[in-house]
Amino acid sequence: MADADRPPRRFRQVIDALVYAVAVTCVAFLVGGLLSFSLGRGLVGVKYVLFLVGLLLFGFATFQLRPSPPWDVEKTDDGVEVVRNDRGEVIGSRTETRFQAAVQRIPPLTHYSIPPEERFPSSVKLFLSSITVLAVSFVMEAVFGVGV
Repeated sequence: MADADRPPRRFRQVIDALVYAVAVTCVAFLVGGLLSFSLGRGLVGVKYVLFLVGLLLFGFATFQLRPSPPWDVEKTDDGVEVVRNDRGEVIGSRTETRFQAAVQRIPPLTHYSIPPEERFPSSVKLFLSSITVLAVSFVMEAVFGVGV
C-alpha cells in the first residue's frame, strides 16, 4: 500500500489496541469456558471467571500505567539525598511478545500493520482489555441473564 493510501498512524494504533483487547477477551472467555465447563458450572462460571480476570487485569494495568517518579531518595551517612533520576531509556525499544505477534496475524492487522515502537504501550492495551473483559461479564449478567 502506498503511503498516500495508508490510514493515519492514530487510526492504526486504535485498530491495533482494539484487536488486542478483543483477542485477550476471547482467550479469557475460552480459558474460562474450559475451566467452568470442566467443573460443571456452565456459563455462570464463565461469567465469574471473566469478572475475576477483568478485575485482575484492571489492577495490573493500572499499576503498570503509574508514572515513575523523576527522582530517587538515597540515604547517606549525612542524611537523605534526593537525586534526579536520569534514566537513559531508549525511545522505540519496545519488544514484541509472542501473543502480540500472534495478534498481528489477525485479519484487520494484516492490512493495518504498525511497527512495535509506534503501537500503544502494552499497559494501555491491557487496560482496554480489562474493560472489554469486564464489559463481556456485565453483558452476560445484565443482558443475557446468565446466573440470575
